[in-house]
Amino acid sequence: MMHHLAVAVRALDPPGGGAERSLSSLLRGISIEGEGFDSSAKYSPLHPTPPLTSQLMQPWKVSALYSKDGGEQTNLLTDDILTSRIDLPSESFFSGLAWRLRSRRSGHPNSFFLKKHLQRINLEFYQKVSNWLDTFDILPTLGLTQLEWSTGAAQAFRERNIPYLLFVRDDIPSRFPSIFRQAIEDAICVCTAGEGLGKQVGSQFSMKMNVNIPLPIDYSSRFKSIENVEKIRKIGLQKREDNNSLSSPHFTIIGVTPEKGLRTYHKLFPYLLRRWPEAHFHIYGSGSYVEQLGRYPNTTLHGHVSVEHAFASTDVHLLIVESTGSWGRVINEAGLFSIPSVTCSIGSQPEAVGKGGIVIPNHHNLKSFEQSLRECWNDRHQLGELALQHSGITDHRRSISIFRSLLEDIVSEM
Repeated sequence: MMHHLAVAVRALDPPGGGAERSLSSLLRGISIEGEGFDSSAKYSPLHPTPPLTSQLMQPWKVSALYSKDGGEQTNLLTDDILTSRIDLPSESFFSGLAWRLRSRRSGHPNSFFLKKHLQRINLEFYQKVSNWLDTFDILPTLGLTQLEWSTGAAQAFRERNIPYLLFVRDDIPSRFPSIFRQAIEDAICVCTAGEGLGKQVGSQFSMKMNVNIPLPIDYSSRFKSIENVEKIRKIGLQKREDNNSLSSPHFTIIGVTPEKGLRTYHKLFPYLLRRWPEAHFHIYGSGSYVEQLGRYPNTTLHGHVSVEHAFASTDVHLLIVESTGSWGRVINEAGLFSIPSVTCSIGSQPEAVGKGGIVIPNHHNLKSFEQSLRECWNDRHQLGELALQHSGITDHRRSISIFRSLLEDIVSEM
């Protein structure tokens, strides 16, 4: 009999971000038969699958429940995945109040009102998931959840004795441990992108099992071919050459939040304007956090554009976090374009970069930050080649095989 995985999350398709894209890739992968994980196989994005010696495994039946709040679907999921979309807004009066009363110092939403929102939305989601699970004649083999609504889903799974996996993708559980503790500690397995993040979660919560599943990227569906990537890169660099800007350091930042370095950038940009005025930072994304950084002469804001547009002409990609090193798949997308990354030493960030970039020992030390940026820019060509080689660590075929093997191992021990 085919095993059945029930997925209950806030968003899936359309995605709210990289976590949803990654989960969609995993679900598509296990919904068809395929090989388990072969640790000796070396994956290269946009190249054929390497020879595998692992066992061929049967497909899983996948059912997914998530909110309609994200908008129109974008075909991230296959028709084999049975989806149920519910009317449950992701925002509320309390989340709006949390945003309006956000901390001036850190930029984080007000913790008191955000906690109220998380408690209420998880209770509502618990009821939705419960009703959904009760429609099945035979309960699913396993459950799966992630992100802000995971506590509600986990409670519904527990009450029906459905073992469940939980993906930790961001800093929310560490900021609100009282809300997420039972969901994490009762999970049959907590999945994290990288061992570093697993250690961070383990320092705050007890886990029955922790497995590293790198954030999967379906490079072929996003970037078509290696020839297309090379063409995009060539055109982008040619534009810089035409503008006589190839010799000036060009850094790219995609997305800024309080967790993704907002306060640090407010200190870094004025510092570098004095110390290294030639360096320029191109920031992609929207919202008040990004807009705040547009005041500095060494920054240019570009709004929301495709990743390939952002990486077409840059020299170095920059991504830092303040508390939770949850990897950041954009690091490996940069690597596909032979662009190295500079990141911090928190959680899984060093694993994400590998040898294809520079890890700042202490990103709050502006002198150390500057030295790391200079080192990466000076060695950008060599580090870029290493970043390209390392990008295979998030190849969706590899991550799917790890996930498929994990599910089979869990079921075999039940």
